[in-house]
Amino acid sequence: MSSFRFPHGAATRFDSIGGISRLRTWTRVRVTRSKTEQGASCVVASPAQAAIFGSRPQLEIATLYRSTRLLNMVHMANAVKIMVLLAAPWLSAADMYLNSPRGSNNKLREQSNNVQNANRLFDSQNNAAAGYQIGDDCKPACKDGDNNYDVTVEGATKGTMKFYQGSELYVEWTHQHGCGVGHPNLRCQIILQYMSEEDNPSLRDGTGQTSAGGDGNDPTEAETAELVRGYHEPFDYYQSCMARERNQGLYTADQALEANGGASSTRQNPNGNGRRRGAQRHGLECPEERDYYPYWHPTPWHDIAILTDEPYERCDYYRAESQNVVAKGYCSQPEFNNPDSCAGNGGTWKEQSPFEEPPPECTGSIGSRDNHNGNVRNGHPHYYVWKIPEYLTGRVVLRIRYNITTGDFNYGSLANPKEVGAELTGSKADPFFMDRKFNDPNPGTRRRSTFAGRPAVPVPLAQDPVADWLKLGDTNQDTSRLLQLQVNTNQFGRTFEDRTHSFLVLERPANVPQVYPAVEYDFVPQDLKVEQGTLLHFQWTGSDANNNNNAGNGRAGTDRSNLVQVQSRSETVPLPLSKHTLLFNALANPDDPEGRRLADKFAYLDQDSIVTCDPDTNNQNSETNCKQLNGASAYFDGGLVEMKTVGTHHIASTRNNDFSNRSHKAQITVTRFSLEIYENIAVGVGGFCFLVLFIYVCCAIHACRRPGSWLFSRRYRPRLLHWVLRKATMERLLEERRQLVAKQRKEWAKKANAHAADEEGADVGAAEVALPEEQVTWFQGLTRCFRKCGFGEQQLTTFMFGVLNVLVFAIGFLSNLSGGFQKSWAFPIAKGGGYSMDLNFALLILPTLKSLQTTMRRVSSSREWVPIDDPINFHIVIASFTMLGAFVHIAGHCVHMYLIRTAPLIQLDPLQLWDLTPQEKMSGMTLWQQVLNIQIRCAGLTGIILTFMMVAILLTAVSCSRRGTNCLTRRFFGFNLFWRIHMSWKWIYVLLLLHAPARLWIWFFFPFIFVVVDRMLLANNQALNLSLKSVKLLPRDVIGLTFELPQGFAYQAGQYILLGWKGEWHPFTLTSAPEENCISVHIRAPNTLDWCSALRKRLTETAPGQAAGLKETKPPKAPRVFEYSKHTLPNSHIVYNVPKVSRAEAEGETRADPRLLGRNASGKVLEPARSGMTMISRPAPGMLPEEAVVLQVTGPFGAPAQKVWGFDTLMVVGAGIGVTPFASILRSVQLRARQRETIMSAATKPSAWRNMVTNEAEDSRASLQKLVEDLVVIPKKIYFYWICRGQEEFDWFCDLLADAAEGPHAGIVDITLFLTGEIELSQVKKLPCASGQFFGRPNWGRIFKQNREKHQGEHVGVFLCGSPIIGEELSRQSVKHSDLVGTPHATRFSFFKEHF
Repeated sequence: MSSFRFPHGAATRFDSIGGISRLRTWTRVRVTRSKTEQGASCVVASPAQAAIFGSRPQLEIATLYRSTRLLNMVHMANAVKIMVLLAAPWLSAADMYLNSPRGSNNKLREQSNNVQNANRLFDSQNNAAAGYQIGDDCKPACKDGDNNYDVTVEGATKGTMKFYQGSELYVEWTHQHGCGVGHPNLRCQIILQYMSEEDNPSLRDGTGQTSAGGDGNDPTEAETAELVRGYHEPFDYYQSCMARERNQGLYTADQALEANGGASSTRQNPNGNGRRRGAQRHGLECPEERDYYPYWHPTPWHDIAILTDEPYERCDYYRAESQNVVAKGYCSQPEFNNPDSCAGNGGTWKEQSPFEEPPPECTGSIGSRDNHNGNVRNGHPHYYVWKIPEYLTGRVVLRIRYNITTGDFNYGSLANPKEVGAELTGSKADPFFMDRKFNDPNPGTRRRSTFAGRPAVPVPLAQDPVADWLKLGDTNQDTSRLLQLQVNTNQFGRTFEDRTHSFLVLERPANVPQVYPAVEYDFVPQDLKVEQGTLLHFQWTGSDANNNNNAGNGRAGTDRSNLVQVQSRSETVPLPLSKHTLLFNALANPDDPEGRRLADKFAYLDQDSIVTCDPDTNNQNSETNCKQLNGASAYFDGGLVEMKTVGTHHIASTRNNDFSNRSHKAQITVTRFSLEIYENIAVGVGGFCFLVLFIYVCCAIHACRRPGSWLFSRRYRPRLLHWVLRKATMERLLEERRQLVAKQRKEWAKKANAHAADEEGADVGAAEVALPEEQVTWFQGLTRCFRKCGFGEQQLTTFMFGVLNVLVFAIGFLSNLSGGFQKSWAFPIAKGGGYSMDLNFALLILPTLKSLQTTMRRVSSSREWVPIDDPINFHIVIASFTMLGAFVHIAGHCVHMYLIRTAPLIQLDPLQLWDLTPQEKMSGMTLWQQVLNIQIRCAGLTGIILTFMMVAILLTAVSCSRRGTNCLTRRFFGFNLFWRIHMSWKWIYVLLLLHAPARLWIWFFFPFIFVVVDRMLLANNQALNLSLKSVKLLPRDVIGLTFELPQGFAYQAGQYILLGWKGEWHPFTLTSAPEENCISVHIRAPNTLDWCSALRKRLTETAPGQAAGLKETKPPKAPRVFEYSKHTLPNSHIVYNVPKVSRAEAEGETRADPRLLGRNASGKVLEPARSGMTMISRPAPGMLPEEAVVLQVTGPFGAPAQKVWGFDTLMVVGAGIGVTPFASILRSVQLRARQRETIMSAATKPSAWRNMVTNEAEDSRASLQKLVEDLVVIPKKIYFYWICRGQEEFDWFCDLLADAAEGPHAGIVDITLFLTGEIELSQVKKLPCASGQFFGRPNWGRIFKQNREKHQGEHVGVFLCGSPIIGEELSRQSVKHSDLVGTPHATRFSFFKEHF
């Protein structure tokens, strides 16, 4: 008992489809055998195949080589581009036949059309009329006096083709029965392999027709060494094959195999390669290795490529089991074929190392037709471009095997039907796993017997089975309707083979530094396209051993060919030398001696140097008849010819172009030089760098000529100027700039003061703008319907934006409905999501543009259709739709990529002869190939990067991450991380343009204009240094900052600023009124907010302690006020603030680390700034005292609260610290009221002159009062609702709110306080100005109802600064209590919110 196990340790199975075996690892199986059974058993499979080849008439052969031309900025070098052009003889059709390189089909030098010895080297199974004779190089011909082939003539059988290492060899073949992924008639594999002198040092074609190894059944070493015999497989290899027992686990159907044939007995070769019935050996080929792939024992054949109809199912296995990458085992006693039987009989199981070459390329075969010479498309046959390895040299032979299998072996076919309870289920239903269990137990006994059901052993098909297949008989015993099927089980699953004559692989010439791509052509395809500057190597070979009776031109039995240029392929007459353009451009240089010499050489083949030509003879067989090229050799080497002339050049042979009998024509198209993709990228990057450098130099020149420009500023000044200009010149330009800057600053200060003086008038003008008269339009009518459904402005905008997304998605979906791989719906779904993302990305940035917000808030009607009241919320809405679109887009593409990955990998068409569709080109691409596909700009890679960036932005934008309220985000700096990741939005848009440039630039064009304008406006709105006057520490970690009003800083009540400290900028609403001579903000700074809490600690703990000289400070208790003083750094415009230290603190402690102000980091005293001198923009470390605090401001920016001046009646709701904008508004109301009184008192002061002029004082006062009210706008009624959680929140702004509410118009402000937390009644303070103070949440339904009754027919503005939850209820109540637009005397509530 023994079992077969593969050397790598796992049990193996040998499977075969039609004789080409497949080795698959699976669960270990031990198969027992009787004592009389010889050898070991293996689990193997192999169904059957069949094919027939025809023949083709003969042509000649030419080769061309091509390599690239390299360009350098310093010099230009031509690296040879080598291509191979072959004109191949046409032979009669065969089953599997190589056209290029010349396939032998066991022919050598036959002078007949048929192969004389089909067993000479290998078993081809092809038509005997197929194959090319070996090439000759006799001068002039290998003929004797009787015009018969003479092998003794020098040069006979020596017309060997030569190729270079690293070149790409064009391999072309025909297979009669077709092949390809999805082929309806069969299953197939095509295997390309090679053998070289390293595998058999005596590799040769031979000169005689005798079989390799000898004439007897058993080869001998002496006969093998005879040079007249061809010699491919080594002698020892064949001896091992004969001695080794066959693999008895193979499927053999009902064939009776020769018991003593060893591994030479197979289902397709049952007679044991000559061991029975006098059959002949096929050279030294091992039949078992020939019929099965990959073979399980060592073989001299190296794998090149496998083309299969099942690439997805089989390719991984083929590549893994190739001898290129995996060792193959054998026994020291060759008769044993597995480790167990080898060791059990005293042998040693050994392994032959792998070839250590790359695994073979495995791909899906392109589809070709049956019985059509195997043509693929456009009349072009099957081909493969093989790049000859750099390490390969010497004599080489190429082998191709074509394996076909009928579909009768598929589980579920009529010949192999499914049966209930049968063993074949699941993966075993694959015919790939057919093994010895399907063999007939009594082989050779079922031929032409009636096929009456399935026997105990499930034999799919027997030899020539007979049955009533149509069930026409009355009973099962009725034999009147029997039909016989023509089934030969040794060919139902068949392997055909062809081999080339040996050719030479030469080392790359020294003058050819790069040889790629070297594509070999015969005149099939007859179209060659090369680039200008390409060097073409022309060579061809023919045979003198053709049958003398074959129809042809010139000397009988010889092949000759030349090359002349014709005007078109439809013409026959060669062009005169003066019109040649191929070998040289006669139109440009008709006297070019080298070109004229080449034209003569290619047309006349140097016959003058071989024979004495007789121009008068017309004897077709005379070797002096040079008109018919009889004086030339069969082999011609034209050398390297540079293609210089762009255009299409038509060529023909004068001897073999007989129109009605044969056509020997082709065309060579020369195109202008073009770069590869990576070269284009390199040129593009280089051009971009050059452009940047050019712009940089231009900027440096401009800065040098105009030192007053921003390009010469300290921040942007090109470093190139320091390297080029002299020191004196540089100092002169700096001094000139100082003077210009000083002048510009004075002018700017004047303009800023004028702007501050005019700002109030501008505000008044804006306040005069009344709401437009309401007219019922189609949009307003639509608004009515949505309001009835409960949709307010913000909800309506969101809904309409969602509808717009759906519409854009539909456009993208329908536009790409049939554009996906195999018309998959995943692709249009992905495209629909992509279109939606385009829309959202185009709008995503707009809500964050502060200048755009401020401008649009000045238009009171804009909020009806643009959600400007809450831009951050709308930004989040757009971001949500963006994420939804991204999910759909990514999911669609993932499914689409998976479909491409699981599709069969189709053979590439590097010469673009088959016109593969885009789907065929991408079919079977791996995920990484799709991701890194440079043809589509690596869209997959940029998509992955974009996904990670968007997810990072999403995660850091979550409230807990942004505010740093959890340990993880706090460890990674909370808001800083959020801000920095959000600042990567510019790179996201750059990647988006790389990801989909064809469409995105259209979407981004107009938003880009808005972004540029916004950045320009912000650039003009310079950051101003703030002078801090005081810091007020309030309960619950709230601080109030009061600053001097910066020069030129004008704002409106309700607006906000960006406060900057330590490089970070955060928005805060102004709590001061524009009419005051200061600005103030209130900041809630709990410890959970990193930047805010750090600022609070700096202003109330660290800085005061350092100013007092204290090493350690304790947190101060609220309430407390810290005074600060303003200082200016010498020689700088930098303003910093230092705490004022009380006398007690100064006397109680001495400073621990006194500082000298006005010194740089090294301690050197700074010189006073001169007029016009460039100021220090950024202080170096150590220049400021340690207690210094530098604060900056930019703004102001518009906010919803600033629209309060457009309403006569207001409902103002502040929650917690949300009271800040309304404190500013209430304070501004009181100050505006005082302005009214001041104006009225000054304008109506009694005087004798006024009484003399008019008697209408009362009318004049009323008109003036109306004018003042129009100029200084104040709402008529303000309902302010303050919601606090507890008494401490109330204590924050009690004084601030009380001051804001007091004044001459205190009656117009109605303040109501709501305390919603747990509060002791004894601690509750009474707000003097409040009309009501309640415990619990407000009943907004009741409040809105009351205000509606009080203000019938008015437009009431509802403003909120606080929690979005409160905003939802206020929005709902505003919609509920508003009349429809267009209703006469309608009462409306318009809701505005601002959350923080």
